[in-house]
Amino acid sequence: MKILIADDTDSVRFALRLVLEHLGHEVIGYATNGQDAIAKCASMHPELVMMDVRMPLMDGLTCTTLLSKSSPESKVVIVTGSRTTETEARQAGARGFVEKPFDVCELDRAINGALAAA
Repeated sequence: MKILIADDTDSVRFALRLVLEHLGHEVIGYATNGQDAIAKCASMHPELVMMDVRMPLMDGLTCTTLLSKSSPESKVVIVTGSRTTETEARQAGARGFVEKPFDVCELDRAINGALAAA
């Protein structure tokens, strides 16, 4: 699966890439804020976006809401360490939700759940 990682923290992007590649996915790009994620989704057409909530310029929930309208083929999994709830993430249009720190099995379940929700 082709995945875009949207997170403003270098170490989280690195960890997510390692885990996603270990699970057999292809990381096709990175975004460091919501505006960047929207632009990269339009040009790269990822199948899945791993989206942080707290980012500069545009937060992940706002970005998820916009992506669910403009690029519904790109499914979003929220990966957050903030106080965001799964209900808030799903109301924004996310197909999956994982809290940081995450484990590999939990992330894999969220990705598979997002695909099944299509």
